[in-house]
Amino acid sequence: MLPVSNLTNLLAVARLDRSDAAGFVALLGGSAAVAILVSTLILALVFRRALRGSFVPAPSPAIADRPQLRFAATVVVVMMPLLVSGLEPWMPATAAALVLVLREALVAVMGEGTGPGDLWRLAGAGALAANVGSNLPAYLALESAAGTPERLAALLIGVNAGPLITPWASLATLLWHQRLKAVGIEVPWTRYALLGALAAPLTVFAAVVPLAL
Repeated sequence: MLPVSNLTNLLAVARLDRSDAAGFVALLGGSAAVAILVSTLILALVFRRALRGSFVPAPSPAIADRPQLRFAATVVVVMMPLLVSGLEPWMPATAAALVLVLREALVAVMGEGTGPGDLWRLAGAGALAANVGSNLPAYLALESAAGTPERLAALLIGVNAGPLITPWASLATLLWHQRLKAVGIEVPWTRYALLGALAAPLTVFAAVVPLAL
């Protein structure tokens, strides 16, 4: 029914005049509804005896990492409207995959202990994630790997003191830059990024020292 429903639709949509989602549904929505109805009726007739009665539901699967599940679900929810927004489907799909892979990679290098090295790694991962995306999503993505107060504090240091390189790393940065422009003070983003690339690692490293001690 939708261009993203299967690969054949995606291959065909570029050849159709109705390349947007609404046009695709207008062309094939009725046919898809009929196909679903016929399939359902056949199954209901052939397996009418097996479909009677009741069954014992299987136990719910154990969730080993609930924050990771929530993060992945959020990525999917954000991605779905983009798949039918008119963008090439590979664009939001690739972006979502990169976000999930980046989170897995960061979690893998964050360590598990509370020694100085582990805390610096965790804070550094938080700072990196904040500058790639933004500090709030970075915190939510990495929170599950910060299982102790010390590790949670290190993550907070990374996502709060580290987003100094990219403009979008923190909403506060964007608001600060907007206010400066409003009063006639120009701060080029290139200069900001260069100074931030120096300040962010030094600030995060130094801020973790009292925590490690």
